[in-house]
Order: sequence, then C-alpha cells, then structure tokens
Amino acid sequence: MGKSILIIDDDRDFRTALKLVFECHDYRTHEACNGKEGIESYRRTPTDIVLTDIYMPGKDGLETIRELKKEFPETKIIAMSGGNKGNGDFIQVARHLGAIHCIKKPFDPDELIRLVNLTLEGDGAEGATL
Repeated sequence: MGKSILIIDDDRDFRTALKLVFECHDYRTHEACNGKEGIESYRRTPTDIVLTDIYMPGKDGLETIRELKKEFPETKIIAMSGGNKGNGDFIQVARHLGAIHCIKKPFDPDELIRLVNLTLEGDGAEGATL
C-alpha cells in the first residue's frame, strides 16, 4: 500500500465510506472519531496527511488543526466541513491555523482524491476550497 491518511470525523459511516475510497486508491487509512483521539493516533503513528472534519463534539477540527500544527509543524492537513452556519469563516480560520486545503461536504470522492494528491505532491501553497 501507498501513503497513509488519518481520517478524523465523528460520523462513523462517513469515515467508513472515506476509508473504502482511499483504500481503492492504494492509501493506508487510520481513523479517529474526534480531535482528541485523532491527535493521540497521530502521536502514535504519524501519517502522510490528516483529513479532519471541522464540526465535531469535544475537540473540534479547528482545535485539532491548531494542536497538530503546534506539535508537528510539517503535518499536511485538509479540513472538511458539512456545517452551513458560518462555514466560510471556519474554513478561513482552518487555513489560518495551517490546513493546506479545505473541502465542503458533500463532495465528489474523485475531487477529494485529487486534493489529497495535490497536498501530498506539495502543490498546496495557495490552498484550495472545493
């Protein structure tokens, strides 16, 4: 298998669907149901990229991005959000905190794979929102 991805999202079914998409594209996946669990997982087993939801109970995605970037500055992070209220503001904050790209749910799995590939190739200096 190829590169590894940590999927942090409180929706188990959504994580499972993403895992299947990534594994079909030869990525190894790790899963976490919230920011706290995701950070602990990353500390144990760093991955090539982190995909985190912004809206989660407990430690949300913004806190997760902030903590990961503080402890592991080179972490490549994509933030995703399905919430509508203040969505644009949270995406801008996620970028400011260190997310390379942001994607809005629902999204096309092929677009997510494209974004992941861009991030891993290092073509993320300007960031993108899909």
